[in-house]
Amino acid sequence: MNSPMGDQEKPNRERALSTSEQRYRTLVETMGDGLSEIDEHQKTTYANEMLCQMWGRSRDEIIGKTVERFLDKENKKILLDQLEKRKRGSTEPYEIVWIQKNGLKLHTLMTPTPYFDSNGNFKGSFAVITDISQQQKEKNQLEMRVKKRTSELENKTLSLEEVNTALRVLLKKREEDKTLLEEQMMINVRELVLPYIERMHQTQLTDRQKGCLDIMESTLNDIVSPFLHRLSLEFLNLTPSEIQVANLVKHGKTSKEIARILNLSDKTIEFYRKRIRKKVGITNQSVNLRTFLISIK
Repeated sequence: MNSPMGDQEKPNRERALSTSEQRYRTLVETMGDGLSEIDEHQKTTYANEMLCQMWGRSRDEIIGKTVERFLDKENKKILLDQLEKRKRGSTEPYEIVWIQKNGLKLHTLMTPTPYFDSNGNFKGSFAVITDISQQQKEKNQLEMRVKKRTSELENKTLSLEEVNTALRVLLKKREEDKTLLEEQMMINVRELVLPYIERMHQTQLTDRQKGCLDIMESTLNDIVSPFLHRLSLEFLNLTPSEIQVANLVKHGKTSKEIARILNLSDKTIEFYRKRIRKKVGITNQSVNLRTFLISIK
């Protein structure tokens, strides 16, 4: 025989359970995220009101349907890969893009919870579905800005490289022009000026005139000295006369022409040429003296 207390406890438990279920239903129906449940065959067994709004579909269009029908090919693959993880007990969140009824894409973050029967067999999964479309939009905008900025920087870098290349070409051309000008000036002075100075040295001059002529000659030699300086640094044992002869050889003058310019005999110039070859280390070698001297930078 049941006691009055026992008869009263059962309705109380039922009322408490009903109240708890109502609270749970209110909670899941009014929560800010979607909530779904699928069985082991991927069919939806539950969808809260928020999920229906997110997908733009009624419960009748969702319940009993496989969820992959709301995905494109790429995201179906993501879902199938994730379901395999659910079967292994994984609860790792992942992103997936759903196709709404109006055809628009909905970027979401899935937070799944799988469940199993008493034998450990996979029976389905709950998932909280969070709309991250706005975050995805902002992310895409940021990526576009970064891409645009990167492109701008690459273009600026390319422009700077082109400018640097042009500057290098100009500097090289300037250096070449400078060298050409120096050599041309040196040739002109050696061929057109110094011979006359040598002739003037052979005339009767006063001490004052001779002093002025010496200064003029010294100054001109300083002006045309770049090659002479490099040659004297390379071969410090060359005498000034040998350097002078080497300079004229470099510019293609023959021994007779050099003799005439320097007012010396042909034999003297040949003597200088042999001494120069010996001092620069090309005696008994089939090396043209002028070619060798031109190679000196």
